[in-house]
Amino acid sequence: MNTRVSAFPEDMVVEEPEEIVMSTSRFSVDSVMRSVRNFATLSEALRILGAGVILASMSVFLLQGWNDGNDIRRYLLLLTQTGLLAAAGFAMSHIVKETKGARLFFGLALVSIPANFTILGALLYSVFQWDGGLTAYPGYADWRIEDVASIGVTMGAAMLVLVPVTLFCFAIMARHSAKSLSVHFLALNALLLLPIRSSMLAGTIALVGVLYALYVMGKLTRENRALKTGEGKFALASLFIPLGIILFRSMYFYQVDSLMIAMVGIVLFLSARQASLFPDRSARLAMALEIISWPLAMIVALAVTDAFAPALVSGLGAPLFAITYAALALDVIRRTGSSFLARTMGASISIAVALSFTFSVAMTSTAMTALFSVAAGTMLLLWGAAARRLMTIIAGLVTLGAGVLFGFDAIVQLIITSSWVDLAIFGASAIALGSIIDRHGVALKLRITRWYESTGKQQIALES
Repeated sequence: MNTRVSAFPEDMVVEEPEEIVMSTSRFSVDSVMRSVRNFATLSEALRILGAGVILASMSVFLLQGWNDGNDIRRYLLLLTQTGLLAAAGFAMSHIVKETKGARLFFGLALVSIPANFTILGALLYSVFQWDGGLTAYPGYADWRIEDVASIGVTMGAAMLVLVPVTLFCFAIMARHSAKSLSVHFLALNALLLLPIRSSMLAGTIALVGVLYALYVMGKLTRENRALKTGEGKFALASLFIPLGIILFRSMYFYQVDSLMIAMVGIVLFLSARQASLFPDRSARLAMALEIISWPLAMIVALAVTDAFAPALVSGLGAPLFAITYAALALDVIRRTGSSFLARTMGASISIAVALSFTFSVAMTSTAMTALFSVAAGTMLLLWGAAARRLMTIIAGLVTLGAGVLFGFDAIVQLIITSSWVDLAIFGASAIALGSIIDRHGVALKLRITRWYESTGKQQIALES
């Protein structure tokens, strides 16, 4: 069978020759096949080693005289390196006719693009600062520009190199989605140019970027099944590189506070969630990611509570922790295929809610904390009765009892001091709510049930 190398860059796929089976031979067929496999393994190792050595040699060449000249010159050396990596991939595909090595160079070029945007962002931040100067950088990370006008020229020259390299790299990795991936990738990298470094703003930008990247990933995987391949997954994973740089930069160079930890935790939780729901994912990998999501939910809840507790009314810190943890844990229960994990996390939700609201009303016995405790206990009772979970029912009784026991006097005092108008409005609202539930309760229950089961049904359809 003739081996045909397709035209570059449409597919860069080499058809595999038909397997030849020898019935008789003076040599051992098994030993020959072992030699072939070992040779292939050696070739892969040599390819990786060679790429690393070439990259190191180019870096040494480009870094000669690193301290000479201004920072614009330093950045142009990095930009040159990105162009050389793409050129090496092009040469490997056309001259050597070796597609695996070419893809390796294109992958390195793609990874280097966020580094270029990071340096451009540092140069821009030395001139424009939306949040003020926050810290003094070490020498290797201090990028400054003296001539303001030259930043526009530098960024223009960079785009002339980075945009074509991005398009070309994605054309190799995921040809059918190259344009879409390039646009989204460059848009996410543009976030690195924003002159913002404070933990709250940087964390918010990274979180919004992750949500956007997850949306893009879900949309493209539904439209193009070729993205399920190893190269397609690499192309999708590259969308998260600039967002990771934003978080790392904020955590490494600036003060790490609870809000930043919460942002990082949410990003990791959402990333694990998306990976566990990816089509054709490994069941073991999905299970591992779901287990990892459990402590991440706890970390996020603790960090959010610590970050916002000073601004909350006294006694609401513990309920905030319980609500945050319950919301994230319920998401894991909704998408997991393990009944044991679902039961265990359900029990942890019951315990967390019961302890948090009981502690809150016991330490701060106000009408508000008491009513919240009664409401939380009632919800736990309804959930436990619907799911026939004894622990949840007990947790609900404890939470409800704590609200009545510790907050009885506060609730009675609230009723006595309230005007008849307030009481009338409250009573009328309760009656109206009961009528709505009685009239539309069945429909609401069906919608909630369908929403709860939608993820599993979608995954079954995709896998089918």
